[in-house]
Amino acid sequence: MGHKLTAYLALTVLAAACLGACNTSGCLDNRSSLPLAEFRSSATGDVISVDSLEVVGVGAPDGDVLSPATPAKSQLYLPMRSTQSSTAWQFIYRQKALDNPDLIDTVEFEYESIPYFASEECGASYRYRVTKVSHTTHLIDSVRMADSLITNIDRVAILIYFRTQEADQPDQEAGDR
Repeated sequence: MGHKLTAYLALTVLAAACLGACNTSGCLDNRSSLPLAEFRSSATGDVISVDSLEVVGVGAPDGDVLSPATPAKSQLYLPMRSTQSSTAWQFIYRQKALDNPDLIDTVEFEYESIPYFASEECGASYRYRVTKVSHTTHLIDSVRMADSLITNIDRVAILIYFRTQEADQPDQEAGDR
């Protein structure tokens, strides 16, 4: 009986090893090409957090909010539509002093969708080559692409510079007295 048990255990271990060998590590990479936008101060270039910012897709179904007006955020993924050549986002400022329809900014990306076959495990995805960026300038000063090719690598690809107020400088005359 001990011999049968040992043979059974050996077969079980061998079967588990074969199944593990047949199953590769699989697709561990991010399969979606989602551009990560980072918010910065136009005055200093430093990373900033924007409070109560709501981001909504232009032309998206009603109520399709990408990012609700939550407490401060300094980065946000801005997905693109693979079936179209452009995607636009509205930046709605919900802070009490800024919650005004006249201050809504729009950022639009024009791009080429490039099908990309990663591997059998990962399948296909899209990469995007951004060809043009346009935006309004209510609170957004400028938008710069850190890299015009958007891939599934998780890195900052878009830099959005907001107009910010610098901290009040001490009164020079008061220090000279």
